[in-house]
Amino acid sequence: MSNKRDYYEMLGVARGASADEIKKAYRKLARKHHPDVNPGDQEAENRFKEVSEAYAVLSDEQKKSQYDQYGHTGPQGADFSNFDFGGFRTGGFDVGGFTYEDLFGDLFGGRSRRRGPSRGEDLSYRLQISFEDAYKGAEIPIMFDHTASCDRCGGNGTEPGSGTNTCPRCHGTGQEKVAQGAFHFAHACPQCNGAGKIISNPCSQCGGQGGVQKQERLNVKIPAGVDTGSKVRVTGKGNTGAMGGRPGDLYIMVEVGSNGLFRREGADLSFDLPLTYGEAAMGAKVQIPLPGGAETTLTIPPGTQGGQKLRLKDKGFPKLKGKGRGHLYAMIKIKVPKAPKGKAGDLIKELDEALDMDPRKGLW
Repeated sequence: MSNKRDYYEMLGVARGASADEIKKAYRKLARKHHPDVNPGDQEAENRFKEVSEAYAVLSDEQKKSQYDQYGHTGPQGADFSNFDFGGFRTGGFDVGGFTYEDLFGDLFGGRSRRRGPSRGEDLSYRLQISFEDAYKGAEIPIMFDHTASCDRCGGNGTEPGSGTNTCPRCHGTGQEKVAQGAFHFAHACPQCNGAGKIISNPCSQCGGQGGVQKQERLNVKIPAGVDTGSKVRVTGKGNTGAMGGRPGDLYIMVEVGSNGLFRREGADLSFDLPLTYGEAAMGAKVQIPLPGGAETTLTIPPGTQGGQKLRLKDKGFPKLKGKGRGHLYAMIKIKVPKAPKGKAGDLIKELDEALDMDPRKGLW
């Protein structure tokens, strides 16, 4: 019987762990015990080999099934420790869906491949707009800062008329190979930062960066129907890309102000509509406001109750995604007079007697 530790125990996961849980556990341990992180530490290197062996078996459905059934010896006494997991010794080895870069790219300074033009960084701008502008849509001017392509060098970082030289350290590959025991790794060249080329005469305006800080005025088109949390993308107005890469985008993060009358829920709106006893009981036609400043006539059915909702179809906000509009709801509030006296009080008493209605009947 093998004296080796259980593979699940090595990775710190339960036997019923999912493939994703096994993958996450391995990645964490591999990064922790990797020889590049622990140079000269034989114990860490051995631990790295152990977890790599465990993952190589448990990430393979067939081998995992055999291991679960037979343990380390495998079927017909085949020892899993003889499994060739040494592919980790060369860059690009793929096991269980992981490449070397998937596991360690961000740990060792990003990709080891030669750098080329890369897309610029996206930017965000928080914009507060009024309820009315959100309802109708608007074009709003903003001022924002971003890194723009240098006008003098066109974004390549070199003084006009000059060029670049092949990096003498990596000879244009953008990579530098490093040996660590039995392991061999490729890093981005520290002299050219993985570009493979060195600027011989940097641009006098941007210092070889290819971009300059710039404040720009822009008219942003806000579509009708936006709400707080909506994002409006302005293509190409983020930071400029590296080595002539295309710029990122500018995202306008919208915050919509409140309205003293209307309450909003998505594309639907609601507002409180006070009615008198007579209007609610007998029915009426009342003028009500609409968002945007217009008015319309609403028919109040006889016998309308307090708390009832009357819907005005398609009178709400424009739907940002899709066609049409939301609805407008009038929330009925019966306006009760305060301690009526004289003739008004007498009439109310007479009305109660004539109706002979107990509103609490049957409630308790």
